Amino acid sequence: MKKIYFIGAGKVGTSLAYLLNKKGYEIIGIASRNLKSAEASASFVGGNITATNDIFLLIEEADIVFITTNDDAIPFVVKDIFDKCEINEGQVFVHTSGSLPAKVFEPLEKKGAIGISIHPLQTIASPSEGIKNIMGSLFAIEGNIKAYDVALEIVNALDGQPFFIDSDKKPLYHLAAVIACNYFVTLINTSIKLFEKVNIDSEKGLIGLLKLVRGTINNIEKIGPKQALTGPIARGDTNTIEGHIEAMKKYMPELLEFYKILGNMTVNVAIEKGSLSDNNAKKILEILEDI
Repeated sequence: MKKIYFIGAGKVGTSLAYLLNKKGYEIIGIASRNLKSAEASASFVGGNITATNDIFLLIEEADIVFITTNDDAIPFVVKDIFDKCEINEGQVFVHTSGSLPAKVFEPLEKKGAIGISIHPLQTIASPSEGIKNIMGSLFAIEGNIKAYDVALEIVNALDGQPFFIDSDKKPLYHLAAVIACNYFVTLINTSIKLFEKVNIDSEKGLIGLLKLVRGTINNIEKIGPKQALTGPIARGDTNTIEGHIEAMKKYMPELLEFYKILGNMTVNVAIEKGSLSDNNAKKILEILEDI
């Protein structure tokens, strides 16, 4: 089985190292500028893994090098490797960024490396959660076609569902993930703040919202997002929408623009669903435009 070296001891790298180690890959080392981070990551993964703050230490020994630092650091790590390391012909370099294209590896490819990105479409809040969530996820593969077989082997080992993506459309792919995951967190946090305005404490509010959200996700899973849309816009209930706006003006005016943008987009979903007439859609859009 191929030898893998991880540069970057964060949540993603640690989770992937743990899972691939369990699947029989030989994880020869985990590196981080912060030695304690590397040691903690190696300890979590288990086995005889070298933890180091010298990111160049095991590069030449690895068949596959994962760079799992934050996105902004990847080009700098690549440059440092180009400047200081010998590269084996056909050595595969992987990053796990959802937005950065694999062309960042071009300097190393000039030395004979093959660069590719493998991005799990998953939220990873911690290594312990990551090893639960990653298995079976979708994985976006983008980069040098010569590394496709290696990428598919890795994704298959993780019981993943691979798909290939064009480099120039990768930011759109990542944006879709950000909206569904990161911005969803913002939506829930905003709802909790609104609950607090009516004296529902955040803990109780979160319990209620999670039950609501699980019901919504269940509906989306069963009948799709358009048909799962409910609420005042789907019903064409202009009085309720006007009530929302008046309440926001009085208590949380900072949400008005936020409400307007989401409302406009939701009108389109309701039209696609077929529950909102053209006349009611026009009325709602006029109300939102006057915010």
